[in-house]
Amino acid sequence: MNELRLLETIHPDKDVDATYNRLVGIDEHKQCLLDELVAQLRPERLTAWIKKYHPSGLALAQRWQHSTPLVLLSGEVGCGKTALAGSIGTPLAREIDRRVVTMETPSDLRGWGHVGELSARVTEAFAQARRRSKDIGAGLLVIDEADDVATARAQNQAHHEDRAGLNVLIKQVDQLARAKDPLVVLLITNRHLVLDPAVRRRAALHLVFKRPDARAREAVFTAMFDGVTDIRGRVQDIVAASAGTVPFSFSDLTDRLGRAVLRAAHHRDVPVTIDLVLACIANIEPSPLMEDGA
Repeated sequence: MNELRLLETIHPDKDVDATYNRLVGIDEHKQCLLDELVAQLRPERLTAWIKKYHPSGLALAQRWQHSTPLVLLSGEVGCGKTALAGSIGTPLAREIDRRVVTMETPSDLRGWGHVGELSARVTEAFAQARRRSKDIGAGLLVIDEADDVATARAQNQAHHEDRAGLNVLIKQVDQLARAKDPLVVLLITNRHLVLDPAVRRRAALHLVFKRPDARAREAVFTAMFDGVTDIRGRVQDIVAASAGTVPFSFSDLTDRLGRAVLRAAHHRDVPVTIDLVLACIANIEPSPLMEDGA
């Protein structure tokens, strides 16, 4: 059985901060996630706020104070879920005035399929994450492609090992909630509808990531083409050109379009212009849409 190793990043980190700042067009998701993590990891701040504004108590806050340290990030491919989960630790560290360790489970979390292996590896991932979060100050355990370990027990393809691994995941999350360790679990999936209802029900926050609308594309293009002559005067031309029956994902724009523009300008030995950007957009097809729950 191969040894389980979590990929760690200690925050604050300058390079990670740059990644976080490049995530434009999802500002509401960034702020909502940060607010939830601060409330989970520094609950005394919520308590102080309640005493300040509701000295007689606030029934509404009881649910927040006893919520499970579990956040679900779901939605379209290429729309910032994984990048946000991996970079939120740096602004979080500044906000809570503590170091934060982000720990990502490996792609082979399921192991080699031996009996009991998935359950053992999930248990070990939580044990490592709890120890490290205490050592560092606070922690985030990031489980990408969470449908690999949290598929609904009712799914026809869910065999004994899947169900056992899911039960262990739920048990570990519940233990974490009771222990009050400085650790929050971030589950990332493109297919939240296949997750077990018990997992979805426990999530204190569920952020759904969609392809960028016109306002989000304007923010992306303004940041991408900063330094291009007349970008602010013609950004709406790019926004309009990027609209379509099948919308572009964030990565379609930042990676595929961005590289296409740079290749074209470099090949022609000319500066980047808005007309060149528009020409490149016309030659790029949006990545296929996901089938929800597929």
